Amino acid sequence: MSRVFQAAAAMSMAVLLVLLVPSMRAGAGPVLDKIVAGKTIALGLRTDAPPFASKDGMTLSGFSVDLCSLIANVIVDSAGIDGLQGNIVEVDASNRFEKLAAGEIDVLCGATTATLSRRERVSFSIPTFITGVGAAVRSDAPDLLKEVLLTNSPANASRAVVATALQGRTFAVRKGTTAETWLMKSAIAKIEGVKIEVVETHDQGMGRLSAGTIDAYFADRAILAGLIRKGALSQFEFSRKSYTLEPYALAIPRGDEDFRLLIDRALSRLYRSEKILEIFEAHFGQPSPEVRFFYGAVSLPE
Repeated sequence: MSRVFQAAAAMSMAVLLVLLVPSMRAGAGPVLDKIVAGKTIALGLRTDAPPFASKDGMTLSGFSVDLCSLIANVIVDSAGIDGLQGNIVEVDASNRFEKLAAGEIDVLCGATTATLSRRERVSFSIPTFITGVGAAVRSDAPDLLKEVLLTNSPANASRAVVATALQGRTFAVRKGTTAETWLMKSAIAKIEGVKIEVVETHDQGMGRLSAGTIDAYFADRAILAGLIRKGALSQFEFSRKSYTLEPYALAIPRGDEDFRLLIDRALSRLYRSEKILEIFEAHFGQPSPEVRFFYGAVSLPE
């Protein structure tokens, strides 16, 4: 998809940001040099994580699509080169960092948690979203299971109650995610009889939950909300608590601070202009005071 910066709203916002972001210098770093030489910027997107990114036929939509469309337009226009194209490369949780390292993509967009261990392999922008690992269960699940997994009830302070609720249960989590890393090391995994299975896709996990072959599916809460909205809303319930804090960010190859600076500058000005709140509202509803505070706190001053 050539220059697939699809959202009209993102295009109009890009015009504003281009006026604010200094032009790129050719020769400023390896990623910028590659983009300029090839007249192409490749954006990596997972399309299985609504409301961040999903695919309907040839149409991509979601929070990450709109955000990266805007940032890509800023990069394209700041380069000042006629005919610079934008391509979307579909990635998944298992190959996204390999594609970035191999140069198949220039920016990894979407639902990607910035962690210290991942920073050994890639660089990250300032945060673009904040969420946390949660659980989804069927609406007809036992009340005690729902109380323990989904709420902040005082009952959760009792190890005996938690063990009773979870003993012998089967849970699933997606391979290659921070949710998998957390769950495998969590106290839940140590409860006698608990079985944890790894699935390849979120749809597979939610499908197994719907069929009743697992008792809960663990993933980032924002992704769970999107998956549930996409499916049968009344069939599932999901956490009102987060087990972790997961800051999402855009990932780029290590070693190009000029490219990272351009992205951080564009994001910071997007946040300070509050245009980010329009993108947020389009996919998640009215932003809370906490969301407004988050974007104000992570934006960097000039």
